[in-house]
Amino acid sequence: MRTAVVSRLRPLYEALGLAAGVMVLTITVAYVLGWLTPGLDPLHRRFIAVLVLAVFATVVLVAKDRTILRAGGVEPRLLIIPGIIVLSPFAGGMKDVGFETGSLLVAGYLATGVYEELWFRGMILKSLHTWTPLRSACLSSALFGSAHLSNLAFGADPAVTAAQVIGAACFGFGLAALRLRGTALWPLIALHAVGDIALQFGNMTSAWRWTNMIVSDTCMLIFGLIILRASTGRRSDSSIT
Repeated sequence: MRTAVVSRLRPLYEALGLAAGVMVLTITVAYVLGWLTPGLDPLHRRFIAVLVLAVFATVVLVAKDRTILRAGGVEPRLLIIPGIIVLSPFAGGMKDVGFETGSLLVAGYLATGVYEELWFRGMILKSLHTWTPLRSACLSSALFGSAHLSNLAFGADPAVTAAQVIGAACFGFGLAALRLRGTALWPLIALHAVGDIALQFGNMTSAWRWTNMIVSDTCMLIFGLIILRASTGRRSDSSIT
């Protein structure tokens, strides 16, 4: 009996461990950078941190199970709505943020897409492959949202961070649903990175930027629920295992 209970709980423990481990690493990197480079501005500090995390996620995934990188494919019809959602900040045009800042933002958000997709839609979803799609998407997206609490270590505003936690969980649910429907990690990395980049480069007022984020995150949550509806009650798609 005890063995059966432990076996059922193992995916939960593994997912929680993976999420906790990367949060500890993120906070550690933030404080080490703050100690080593006290005069470095927040943008460059975050850039270095996310590069470290992207390399870490890639190395761990390749060492543990590189088949995750090859699993899945691309179903264009499933990417249409998410593509529109992530590109929506460009509806009002683009703003000029300067070459140096723009280059740093693009590189940083590409690294963020690599790190977060490999870890949360790769490693963590793989650990939950015996769960139903809905349950695994809910837990992985909740952990993804909670991971943004580490932004506090970089001096982020607590209220803004709380909003990011909720928004990231909703957006992450849509990405998890795509993964569970058999989408490879690379399109998800692209969607993730483009969405972050668009929010920085889209020509919007602060109020419209927040409105766009709320609407986009809500749409991704609804989209994820819709495409998982046919899979509810079954185990996660075998194409990611």
